[in-house]
Amino acid sequence: MRTLLLSLIACNAAFAQSHNVLLIVADDIGVDYVGAYQEGSNPPPTPNIDSLANNGVLFRNAWANPSCSPTRACIMTGRYPFRTLVGRWISHSANPPTVGLLQPEERTLAEVLDAAQSGYAHALIGKWHLHNAFASPDSPRTVGGYSYHAGSLEGQIPSYTNWLRVINGVSTPTTNYCTTQNTNDALAWIQTQTSPWVCVLTYQAPHIPYHAPPASLHTQNLTGLTPQATTHTPANIPFYRAMVESLDTEMGRLFSTLGTGVMNDTNVVFIGDNGTVQRQSVAPFNGLRAKGTPYEGGVNVPLIISGPAVQQPGREVTALACAVDVFSTVIDLTSATSGLPPFSVHDSVSLEPYLSNATQAPLRQFAYTEQFTGTSWPAPNTNGHATIRDAQYKLIHRYSGGSDQLFDLVNDPWETTNLNNSGNPAIQQARTVLLDEINRLRGSGSGSNFAVFGNGACVGTTGIPTISATGNPTLGGNYTIAIQGGKPLSFTLFAFGYSYTNSGGFALPLNLSVIGAHQGCILSSSADVMLLAITGFTGNATQLVNVPGNAALVGQQLFTAGVIIDTTAPNNPGGYVSTNSLATTIGL
Repeated sequence: MRTLLLSLIACNAAFAQSHNVLLIVADDIGVDYVGAYQEGSNPPPTPNIDSLANNGVLFRNAWANPSCSPTRACIMTGRYPFRTLVGRWISHSANPPTVGLLQPEERTLAEVLDAAQSGYAHALIGKWHLHNAFASPDSPRTVGGYSYHAGSLEGQIPSYTNWLRVINGVSTPTTNYCTTQNTNDALAWIQTQTSPWVCVLTYQAPHIPYHAPPASLHTQNLTGLTPQATTHTPANIPFYRAMVESLDTEMGRLFSTLGTGVMNDTNVVFIGDNGTVQRQSVAPFNGLRAKGTPYEGGVNVPLIISGPAVQQPGREVTALACAVDVFSTVIDLTSATSGLPPFSVHDSVSLEPYLSNATQAPLRQFAYTEQFTGTSWPAPNTNGHATIRDAQYKLIHRYSGGSDQLFDLVNDPWETTNLNNSGNPAIQQARTVLLDEINRLRGSGSGSNFAVFGNGACVGTTGIPTISATGNPTLGGNYTIAIQGGKPLSFTLFAFGYSYTNSGGFALPLNLSVIGAHQGCILSSSADVMLLAITGFTGNATQLVNVPGNAALVGQQLFTAGVIIDTTAPNNPGGYVSTNSLATTIGL
């Protein structure tokens, strides 16, 4: 009994140190409409968002993507759009096949929490917008991995007072004001939780259709004005302002209803999914360089984090940050890093060091954003644009539809002077560095279904052998696995498996010293099926893998390692030399 009590006390103590996370995503709001940023000429009242900044950390130079779906996929997966292929906003009712949807093989934030056995409950409340009408209405759970969803599936609801509310895949029409209903749903779920929780609250507001919100939610004078519901015109600015203020009001109701006790134990992350809507931007921003464009008005978004993780609150961080960084930040805040597999390929940088250390040096050299169409490679490299910046310069690299642009954001923050053809050697060198980074990132996109992981320090007769792959691991496709650097003309085993945690009852990674290899020889994936090959004169061997056309394989992962018989390997009486491991994710 005493042991049980001590275990319960320890468990409760662990929960007490596990702070909740409330991730709020606002739809179509740039820094010009948030008072705390002091960049827009006349923002509407946003006292509750501002209070997050006053009691937290405001990120001045945060980038999202030019439109909503790619940013949401970035937040969910920690991966840039060229990896997920969610490259542009998704039209829910008639999405053309050239726009990617979030695929089941992606490892989402909710799935990482579960894989880490974090003890965190999780829910997605509000807008999903990562699938179209032909997908399952339960995609937030079946693909997103969330245990509960209440909200809307499409990117744009027909009316804020007449829309389909979906709860775990079941749709019901409602006339409740959407921003209020999103808040009610978040409160209803949070207030039933008995363990630490992560609530991802993705408001529709202030996305179109433009309208007059309930008068109790805003202070804007809309008398005599008529909104043009789906037309982007400056005449809609009063309604847009009212929608932003109503969002802020509902956020305040959420905070106050949860109460001081819960809020003091909750880290709040607030972010916009892209910049302000076209022609709603206010000076000094250009209304034609807003949402949907790679200019600052389209990609520079509010990002504020507040809560117990913040030391010395009320600070501003000018270091570069990206929407994709929210993924690792939440994982760090929930201590769920063990849920990330060793072969995970993502682009997310945790912002937690900025929260705990007021003098933290910049963690990113570059911020990156992009927009494109296409569901397979090399489509992203044939259209749209990739945009990148460092501490000073910003390059918009266009793959179609225009010329590149280079701006000095330090001396020209409103992007008025294109330096792309400048004869200044220092400026051209800066451009070269930025373009090289785009090419480095995009160059890895076609291989995004493969990831090498594990130990690579097993020395053979001719050095350390490696494993790699090329090809198309999709249904009906094939790919080739290559072992390089092995002992020439030696027997080699291609070991295929389904796990990176155990093999034949042994925990992985497994040190092959148990069978006589030296300490640097590690097996990082299971060996459920083994195929024999012989290395050639150069010490290389290949194995072709044909992928069946079975749809059940989509999202499945297959692991491969090489084991080479090498009796002359140094300090290796067993004569077994292993490669690192390869993770292959099967796609559509």
